[in-house]
Amino acid sequence: MYINIWSPKTFMKVLLNNEEKKVDFAKGSVGSLLKKMKLAREEVLVKVDGKLVPEDMEVGPRSKIEVIKVVFGG
Repeated sequence: MYINIWSPKTFMKVLLNNEEKKVDFAKGSVGSLLKKMKLAREEVLVKVDGKLVPEDMEVGPRSKIEVIKVVFGG
């Protein structure tokens, strides 16, 4: 019996500070996505389908994701 375990990479489109990025990420939590993008959760806000979400929110290929970097300083 032959089982095909190969699958093509799934890229997710993410809007990062109004710039579209393709990220090799199929589905998982917002926190996992941010780790994949090498972004610290404390430094960004994440919107999924137009709503702010926590890092444990699950996202998939149909999710519209926007990541906004927060500016620090004074």
